[in-house]
Formats: sequence, C-alpha cells, structure tokens
Amino acid sequence: MFSRRSFWVRSLRWLSLWTWALPASGLAAAVEVNPVRLDLEGGSRGVAVMLKNLSNESVRFQASMHTWTQDEGGNMSLAPTQEVFFFPAMLTLEPGETRPIRVGISSAPQATERTFRLVVEELPPIGPLPPSAGLKVLTRISVPVFVAPQSKSVDGRVEDVELTQSKFQFRVKNPGTVTFYVRNSRMRGLDEKGERVFVKEEPGWYVLPGGSLTFALKTPVEQCQKIRSLEVEVETDRGVFRQAAPVNASVPCATPETP
Repeated sequence: MFSRRSFWVRSLRWLSLWTWALPASGLAAAVEVNPVRLDLEGGSRGVAVMLKNLSNESVRFQASMHTWTQDEGGNMSLAPTQEVFFFPAMLTLEPGETRPIRVGISSAPQATERTFRLVVEELPPIGPLPPSAGLKVLTRISVPVFVAPQSKSVDGRVEDVELTQSKFQFRVKNPGTVTFYVRNSRMRGLDEKGERVFVKEEPGWYVLPGGSLTFALKTPVEQCQKIRSLEVEVETDRGVFRQAAPVNASVPCATPETP
C-alpha cells in the first residue's frame, strides 16, 4: 500500500530515473531524455526517444524492452520481451551528442492498452580503473511505453474507503482500457457536524488498465476519534474521481497508548 513517503522519493519514481552504484571513478552521467513517455499506435511506424549526453565524457548505453505490470502497492514487475522493437540496442554518446532510440510495434491494437518500459542503462567505462578510483554511479533510465487499444475508455473509481485501527485507506481502480496517472490524492475526515478534523494529501503513481492502487495513511488517535465520515478526491491526468463513506468499522481507531 501507499503510505507516507518523502516527496523526493516519489518524484524519482515519477521521472522513472534510477541509478546503480558500481566501483569506478567519477559521478553519474548527466543525460537528458525527451520525451519521458512514448505512445504507440498498433501497426505504426514508431516513435523516437532522444538521449543527449550533458557530461564532458563519452558514455556507453545498453537498451532493452520489458513488459510492465504492477501490484496494488505500485511495485513494478518487468520481464524481457520482443513484442516491441527498438534500435539501436547499444550506443555511445560523445560529450554534447544527441542520438535517438527508435521504438515501434507491428502488431494490431488489442482491446486493452499494453504497457511496456524501455530501460536504458549506462555501461561501465572501458579499460582498467585508476588506483584512485572512487564510486561510479551508473545511470538507469526507465521510459514508459503505451500501446493504444482498439478503443480508448477512461474509467476511474475510488473504492473501499474506510477507517480501521486509525488507518485511513482506499483503493483507486481502473476498469477502463487506458492507463491514468494519479497526480495527487486528498483524504479528509469529517466530524459529526461535517467539519474537517483530518486532511492529508498523497502523491500517487500509474494505474494500469484492469489494475488498482491502494493508499493507506495512519491517522492520529486524537483526530481519529472525532471522525464520523470520510471523503476522498483523486486528481489524475484524465480527470478527478471522488468518493465519500461513513465510518462503519467496529474498531475505527486504535487504543491510545498509556504513558
């Protein structure tokens, strides 16, 4: 489930940019990627993602394509695939140089959008390392690739809104045929007069077609005991979804700790 995490960590996930550390010299390669997502039509000629080397050294990269699925906690599962073609698989960028990786798919559209990720990994420098070598951080870029379905249907829902054991939780479900991205979720707890006694916001992640994303946030016991109803508002790149619910749990709040 999504819980309280730093905005910095979530931002790294949103940018789909990670780094790996290996013994070598220098710092991570500075690489500009444009665009940060690829959209394909089934049977299309393809699109290109541009990589620009912003560092003052030549950098080698290796590309691979993977199917992309994920669980309700937003944890991704990637598996190598040949369903989507790309070129080149290996490339070297000189300082300031920009080169494309072309991506396409020849199969016909299916009923539901297909999701992949183009992973571009920096390779270690060629040759022996100097005795003074420190820590070399190798850049790893993961670009989402979406293959359009036969018919695009946007449908998002907020379900299972509840307060149990001082935990405010809910599920964002995607029964549509295309992915949407949760930009922000707002959780509100209202007292018996309808006044807000608890308000929190959480950034989100992608919700793939047929999938869902769960959120859970600990509520301070003092505030929890005043909550009689719940409101959730989820802002996505394809619209805003809302849901409200009364507090029905037999034990909505945890027992306060005795000093």
